[in-house]
Amino acid sequence: MSTYQPSKDINVCELFKEERKRLNLSQKDIADFLGMSSKQVSRWESQIAIPSDKLSLLSGLGFDVHYILTGNSFASAPTSITQNNYLSPSHTDLSVVPQYDLSASAGGGALVVAEHPIARFELSKRWLEQHNLHNKKLTVVPVRGDSMEHTLHDGDLTLVSLIDDLSEAREGVCVLRFDDEIFVKRIQYDFKTKGYKVTSDNSAYSGFFVEAEDIESGRFSVLGRVERVLQRARKID
Repeated sequence: MSTYQPSKDINVCELFKEERKRLNLSQKDIADFLGMSSKQVSRWESQIAIPSDKLSLLSGLGFDVHYILTGNSFASAPTSITQNNYLSPSHTDLSVVPQYDLSASAGGGALVVAEHPIARFELSKRWLEQHNLHNKKLTVVPVRGDSMEHTLHDGDLTLVSLIDDLSEAREGVCVLRFDDEIFVKRIQYDFKTKGYKVTSDNSAYSGFFVEAEDIESGRFSVLGRVERVLQRARKID
């Protein structure tokens, strides 16, 4: 992961500390969220060395990352500027990944509420290239429920590559839509029946089969493939 180096006019340490206090968070709160030590977070408030991937994840806690990097808040900007620049990176070494107003449910499902981004994450372009993700359309999806434990846990933030064609996702852990519900499940395409076997990694949940007619009617679709877990909700034993 790269470390963002701002211009000399921007004091990232002070702006980071200011945002932390605005959100009424302790250094330990941030450390627990990122799965690291409070000592490391403390260093970020005394020297400019915040890894860009860690900084981008903090938007999940409500941090205004754009403000930390530039000193300018999206919230205080005119509406037209905010909308036009929302998906523009704050630095050339970073790439913006939006989060939409939906939840990938590992349990009972969640309705798709809106298609417009509700949050943005800035990830290192170098990191995306190293993981062959730089040419993919990406979004961040939070997991809800426990049916994919111990692969995914309730509250995990996943990096998902969106797809336009079902042939791009024949198997693996994917974000699915069935009618108005969103799920994250493991899938396997059946070439004979042209349907999908859908299973959970948690054996307490039963799997099911999606028939070809459900796909043809538009009731079922694969929205994207889970590529990475950006942030674990809790430490794995």
